Amino acid sequence: MLTVAATGVFAQTKWKVTKADVKFKIRNAGINVSGSFEGFKGKIIFSPDNLAGSRLIGIIQTATINTGIKGRDRHLRKEDFFHAIKYPVIKMKSTKIAKEGSKYVAYFDLTIKGVTKKVKVPFTYTKSGNSGTFNAYFEINRRDFGVGGKSLIMSKTAKITLNITAAAA
Repeated sequence: MLTVAATGVFAQTKWKVTKADVKFKIRNAGINVSGSFEGFKGKIIFSPDNLAGSRLIGIIQTATINTGIKGRDRHLRKEDFFHAIKYPVIKMKSTKIAKEGSKYVAYFDLTIKGVTKKVKVPFTYTKSGNSGTFNAYFEINRRDFGVGGKSLIMSKTAKITLNITAAAA
């Protein structure tokens, strides 16, 4: 009986990402600019019963940025923004996951343009059968990562939304 109980406490679920939406919004020259990144790759090991053993890692290709305007997207891939040639990926790796009220909170090392900063990301987790949905919203200061220089007409705050659907592997 103790063996079964202990196994249940430490059991982890490995998830395979089946769909991921990575979106952002930032104010520039008084206008909200929205966009997304494609090609999300992630590793999810998550169980609400074992947050200490849970891990979340996400990687996106900076060259996949899409704002719906090709000229702007080309500019965003250049050195003063994401410098996609030198820094081809943005990476998030959890260092801790906790539960706060009805939400979970993941503490990540976020790396953009070779700069790593700690970010706190509240998220929800919903399980339905063999699928899990992870939804998060957080904000970062783009200047912390050297994105967009010291522009006075662009907001420092980028708003990020992650919606990930995964299947238990």
